[in-house]
Amino acid sequence: MRTRAGGRAVDARDFAGALSAHARELSVRWYSPHLVKQSESVVTRFFDHLRKKRVRDLRAVVEEHVTSYARELTTMSNARDASYSVATQRTYLTTIQRFFRFLFRQGVILTDPTKELSLPNWKKLPRAILNQAQGRRLLASPDASTARGKRDLAILELLYGAAIRVGECERLDINDVDLSKELVMIRSGKGRKDRMVPLIGRAKEALDGYLRDVRPEIMKNPKETAVFLSRSGERLRVKMIQSLVRAHAKAAGLDIRVTPHTLRHGCATHLLERGASILAVQKLLGHSQVATTALYTQVSTKGLSAAISKAHPRERWRGQGVQSARRKSS
Repeated sequence: MRTRAGGRAVDARDFAGALSAHARELSVRWYSPHLVKQSESVVTRFFDHLRKKRVRDLRAVVEEHVTSYARELTTMSNARDASYSVATQRTYLTTIQRFFRFLFRQGVILTDPTKELSLPNWKKLPRAILNQAQGRRLLASPDASTARGKRDLAILELLYGAAIRVGECERLDINDVDLSKELVMIRSGKGRKDRMVPLIGRAKEALDGYLRDVRPEIMKNPKETAVFLSRSGERLRVKMIQSLVRAHAKAAGLDIRVTPHTLRHGCATHLLERGASILAVQKLLGHSQVATTALYTQVSTKGLSAAISKAHPRERWRGQGVQSARRKSS
C-alpha cells in the first residue's frame, strides 16, 4: 500500500522511506534539527525491535509490539551502562507514538497501535535538583587561569545564569551576543521561537573574558560564527557540552547527576526561592504557558514555608493580634 505525504509516496513496507517522510513533516512543523535527528534515532531502534519480531510491514504492527518494546526499555542501559530513566522511557514511547500518528493521518495504516499506550509517569518521581551550595561548587571547578577553564566557566555561567538549553548554547553565534546591552538573542529555541535573555553579573564577566582572551586564540577559521569553540576551532556540539558539565560536576564532588538541563532547572528554582516572579521566570525560560513553568520548577518546601511566614497576611495578623491582646490585658 502506498500513500502520499508531502507529495512523495509512502510504502508501509519501506521502513526507511516512512521514517524519511516523517522527518520531513517534523521539519515542516518547525521541529528543531536536533529533535528530528533524535526522532529518527529512536524510531530506528524500534524498527530493530520489529525485525526481531519478524514484522516487515508497518500495517502489521499491533499494540503488543509496542508494549513489549516498552517493557524492554525498562531493562535497557545507555552508553554509560546506566538504566534508562522513566523520563527517557517516556520520551522514547512518545516519539514512537508521534510516528504512528503520522502514519495514521497519512492513511499508511488503518489503526494506530499506540492509541491506547500508557506512558510512564515521570512527574511523580523526585528530580535531582542542584541546590545553591552545589551550584557554587560547580562554578568554582573550572581553572580560570587556563584557556579551557575560561571557556568552560563561560559555558557553565551561561547555562546557570541565563537558563538556556544545551541546544541553544550550541547554536549561539557571535552576532547573538551584545555585551554592551547585556543581552543574548536565543534564536530558534523550542518551538522555533526567538527570545532575548539578560546577560548580567558573573555570566557577562565570564563570557566577556572568554570572547576577549580565548576565542581568538583557538579560532582557526575567520568565518566561524559559533561562540563556543572546541580546541580544533570548530563549533562545540551538544555532546561535548554535556560531557564538560559532567566532568566539572565530578571534579566538584557533587553527589547528584548533573546535566546542562540541571543547571537550567536549578536557575529557575533558585530564582523562585529568592522571590522572583514566576512570570519573569517564565519569560526567561521561554515557556509559552505559565503552567509549564509551574510544573518545570520546584520551590523547596522550606523556602515556601519561609515565604508564607514572611508574606502571608494571616501570619502578619498573628503577631498584631498577640500585641493587641497584651495591650488590653495590661
